Amino acid sequence: MRNAFLFPGIALLQHVAAHGRITNVTTSSGTVYPGWDPEYAQSAQPLPLLASWSASNLGNNYISPSAFNSTNIACHFNSKPGALHVNATAGEKLTMQWNEWPTSHKGPVLDYLARCDGGDCSTADKEKLEWVKIGQLGWLNSSGWVELGGTWTSDVLIANKFQWTVKIPKALEPGSYVLRHEIIALHVAEKKYGAQAYPQCVNLRVSGGSTLAGEQTKRLDGGNVGRELYKVEDKGILVDIHRKIDGYDIPGPKLWNGSDVITQPNQ
Repeated sequence: MRNAFLFPGIALLQHVAAHGRITNVTTSSGTVYPGWDPEYAQSAQPLPLLASWSASNLGNNYISPSAFNSTNIACHFNSKPGALHVNATAGEKLTMQWNEWPTSHKGPVLDYLARCDGGDCSTADKEKLEWVKIGQLGWLNSSGWVELGGTWTSDVLIANKFQWTVKIPKALEPGSYVLRHEIIALHVAEKKYGAQAYPQCVNLRVSGGSTLAGEQTKRLDGGNVGRELYKVEDKGILVDIHRKIDGYDIPGPKLWNGSDVITQPNQ
């Protein structure tokens, strides 16, 4: 297993308990790209060069619906692009490793891509990135229901030791993209502004994958800037899950027509 951790001398720091954050992204070839740890900013060492975007107090803070109309919803509070890119291939599966996630924080997992014009995401403008949804999974069924609706995607994440698989669409044209990976916690979403969004971003450089004879790659288009993704009173944002429910409206735009739907382990 290779590790694309390109900075020396950072001491291991004790982590403060949080809701959760991405600790690393692993490609199908086994290359590991570390995630952003807020404690890096408290170290006397130079900040590491990462593919992951930096953000303020990642994991402890969440984006409230009151901030859905701000740039913070794109990649978390005060986020800045990573200097590097994860090297991936169209059709490849990436593993997103979270450090933890509370069992009480039920909700959907969503994945988006935004194209970086100019071929480099290290200078991407989060205000202008146009997000296209490539994956989503929300409420699964009412099994295990006690008070929070039953079984959710967040339960699958926990069952898989806090791992989530993202498939880069095999029809995606080569280029540089930002992957936006997000969990929305709904345990107090019956209250206005109660939903909690935890978006995190990482830069990708996608090369062409194998396609069927005659199949054309597709340009990623039809996206929305971050502040247009969700509204405060969307059915999947303002929702009471403290009961036995029979369905859930996943918030945000429709899936891109080039997306590859996959099944998570233990789903």
